[in-house]
Amino acid sequence: MSRVQFFVITLLFWTVGLCPVSSFAGGKQLTATSEQLQALYVQRLVKYVKWPVGAGPKLGEPYVIAATDSKKLKPYFNDASSQFRLVQWPADGVHVLVINGAPKREAAAILKRTAEMPVLTIGQSPANLRQGVVINFRMVGGKLKLQVNPHAAGAAGLNISSRLLRIATIYRGESHEQ
Repeated sequence: MSRVQFFVITLLFWTVGLCPVSSFAGGKQLTATSEQLQALYVQRLVKYVKWPVGAGPKLGEPYVIAATDSKKLKPYFNDASSQFRLVQWPADGVHVLVINGAPKREAAAILKRTAEMPVLTIGQSPANLRQGVVINFRMVGGKLKLQVNPHAAGAAGLNISSRLLRIATIYRGESHEQ
């Protein structure tokens, strides 16, 4: 290794190691809204779910993502390429359903209607989890955490990757949460 290479590498490590992260963001703390996080997670989660044969998107077709309040998520799916198509619930041919902004009774009715359909349901409240949502988002200490309901996934015919299950809290009912 030449002296110049050594100097550049040393300078790089010194800069990254000693400068606070906020200085790279112009002294501002980087934040994201809950809708931004939901959209990002939804776009990533589909990689860890396997649909029954014939139920997932066909090769070259986008995932159809429905939301009970699609207006909140729409800005974050405009640049999501052609891999995803966001629609307002109710809709046909849905692969993912995001329960956002729906009253508890309406969410319960939707989850009951979709319980045995091959649809990945994603919620954001403990009530949704009890009502049979497959994946639930919850904020803990300013971080978005995942809860997975394997019973709901099985009823929908979905297979959740073990990689996703390792980082999520497994919901097995009120008294058996892990």
